[in-house]
Amino acid sequence: MSRRNLSPSERDQAIRRLRQGGDVRTVSEAVGIAPASVKAIKQGAVRPRENATTEGKPVSARLTPAEIEQLEWVKSRFGYGSNSDAIRALVRAASGMLEFDPVTAEKLTEVKTELHKIGVNVNQVAFAANRGKIDLTRQEWKALDAVRQALPGVRIYLQAVVDEQRRRGTRLFQKFVESGRG
Repeated sequence: MSRRNLSPSERDQAIRRLRQGGDVRTVSEAVGIAPASVKAIKQGAVRPRENATTEGKPVSARLTPAEIEQLEWVKSRFGYGSNSDAIRALVRAASGMLEFDPVTAEKLTEVKTELHKIGVNVNQVAFAANRGKIDLTRQEWKALDAVRQALPGVRIYLQAVVDEQRRRGTRLFQKFVESGRG
């Protein structure tokens, strides 16, 4: 099979099969397109590229077996999908830029989600009390109202902390680069 322009249907089918775990050879045979085309699709459309940049310059380094072992440990410990992602994160962290590893970022997202769920539950309790389905004492009403008012602020504060740390980290990284150390 020679490499040719793919139809949108062929491309979509290849992406779907790759995302379902198919390898280049089996997807190539199933869709009827060249393995090189499948590989290009996998690199460009399937593989997560959140941290990648096209503006940068590729670099290489020779690592000892012990350093490779440590790099693999960093990748598995923090959930980086590639050597490039891990090295990029290490460079940014070493120069002061806050960059959450995928595991921590996911945990922060979970915290925000849980805070939202708690807020919804508190609102449901207040709604039920307002409808007379449950009786709350004056003290319980005050506590419930305090929680209702505080939760959105906590979520906003959490997001503000994350955003400010990222901004501060970006500024530190820029200062690091501008100072000639980068």
